[in-house]
This record gives sequence, C-alpha cells and structure tokens, in this order.
Amino acid sequence: MGKKILIYAAGIITGVILTISVLAIIAVNKNQDENSIVYFEVPISYENKKSTSFEVFQVIGNAALAREVSDKKYGWYNGTTVLLLDGQFYCDQVIELVNPKQVGTYTYQTKEREILGTTIGGDWVTVPVIEVNK
Repeated sequence: MGKKILIYAAGIITGVILTISVLAIIAVNKNQDENSIVYFEVPISYENKKSTSFEVFQVIGNAALAREVSDKKYGWYNGTTVLLLDGQFYCDQVIELVNPKQVGTYTYQTKEREILGTTIGGDWVTVPVIEVNK
C-alpha cells in the first residue's frame, strides 16, 4: 500500500511541475512575439511631416505611448497613437519633434475593461515607432 501512495504522489508532483513549466514557456513566448517592436531596415519620414508634437499618456521604461496633436489651436492630442523611443518620459509630457523619423512598428494588446456589463478592449494594436533622440 505504501508503494502505491508514493507512486501516486510522485505522479502528481511531476504533473504539477510539467504544467507550470509549459505555462511559463507559453507566457514568455507570447510576450516576446506579440508585444514587440519590428524595426525597418531604413528609417522613413513620419507621414512626411516637417514637425509635429505628441502628448505622453503611458510610460514604458525608456519608451512611451503618446498621441499626436490633432488641433494645434486648442492643444488637443487625439491624433495617431505612437510609441516614442529613447527618451526620459513622464505622463502628460508634450514632445515637439522636427523631421520625425519612423523606425518601425510596435504591437501590443489593449487592456480589457468592463463597462455596463460589457467587456471591451483586449484588441491587438500596431502603432508607428518614432525615435526621439536621433
């Protein structure tokens, strides 16, 4: 009877370890593949603009998600969302860029939220990547 219990316990422990390992591998691969920057071989002009400005709404290390100015007269920042790279950013910061260069694209998943019992968000979004200090 003791030998059967030992074999049973060893099977459970092995199953738990294997399950945790597989879930960890899936999580690491998902984050690396889906939340990533794809760089262009050669930077391109960002929408052929000579200058524009962006307002930061989320800081991610030395990068930030920001929205482009949509109405300069009123200072509204409801334009294109971009990922700004290589800077020191803070929320609500306005970044003015002359001859902005797009160096790639960034793909991320928006956060899900529930409003009036309906889940919204969780969509995959791809945005331009712009280097600030180059």
